[in-house]
Amino acid sequence: MTRTGFYWRLALSIVIDIADFTLGRIPIFGTVTDGIGTIVLFALWGPAGLVNAWELIDVTDQADGFIPTATLIALYVGWRQGMFGRRGGAEVTPTEQTPR
Repeated sequence: MTRTGFYWRLALSIVIDIADFTLGRIPIFGTVTDGIGTIVLFALWGPAGLVNAWELIDVTDQADGFIPTATLIALYVGWRQGMFGRRGGAEVTPTEQTPR
């Protein structure tokens, strides 16, 4: 995944969290959007996206909107794939070695 692709996916994850925080508080509609969000996050991030399924446990749709699960999944996958840090992921190599 490229950095640009990662940031587009991250932006979509943030949109999912904002929708969950606002529209997701409507009973029944919020549960449906949690299920659809889980499917979308699985498509975006792979098996890590299934973590979003924990939001289906809250049948009142009130508490789960305060935890940005989609964004946290995106940041976790980005961290695991090395999207943060130096550009290109180049390793630091010593220019000279010390004799033993």
